[in-house]
Amino acid sequence: MESDRGLIYLIKQVELGVRRPFMDVVNVHGMNFAQYTALTVLLRLPGLTSSELARRSFVRAQTMAETITVLIEGGLVRRERDPDHGRQMLLYITDAGIARIGAMADDVRAVEDDMLRDLSDEDVDRFRSYLRSCRNALRSPTVTIGEAAEGVGKA
Repeated sequence: MESDRGLIYLIKQVELGVRRPFMDVVNVHGMNFAQYTALTVLLRLPGLTSSELARRSFVRAQTMAETITVLIEGGLVRRERDPDHGRQMLLYITDAGIARIGAMADDVRAVEDDMLRDLSDEDVDRFRSYLRSCRNALRSPTVTIGEAAEGVGKA
C-alpha cells in the first residue's frame, strides 16, 4: 500500500501551532476568533449577508448571529437594508471596526512573522501561491469520496 504524503496532518499541525499565539493576540485586543474573522472578511468583502459572512468565517449561522450582535453593539459593524431585497440586511465594517483591526495588525503580523521566520521572502511568496492553489483546487474537486478506494485491491 502506498503511504499518503502526510500533508493534511502537517497542515493541521501548522494550524494548531499558530492557533494559540493568534488566539492570545485576539484575546488581548478584547475579541475572539469569530469576531476577528468576521471583521477581516467584512473589510475585504463589505455588504455580505449574515449567512454569507458565516460561510466565509468558518462558523455556523447561529454562531455568526451571536458574533454580529456583539460587533454591532460594540459599534464595529453596522447593518443596512439591501436595496435590491427589502427584507435582507447587509453587513458592513465601521470606521471603529477598521481601527480595531488596524490596532491588531502589528501583533497579528508578528505571529505570521514567527511562523515564517525560516523562509525567505521568495519562499513566502511561493508558499502563499501554493496555499491559494490548494484552496482553489479544493473548491472544485475532481475525485468523489470513495472513488480513489475503488481501485484498491484490484489488479
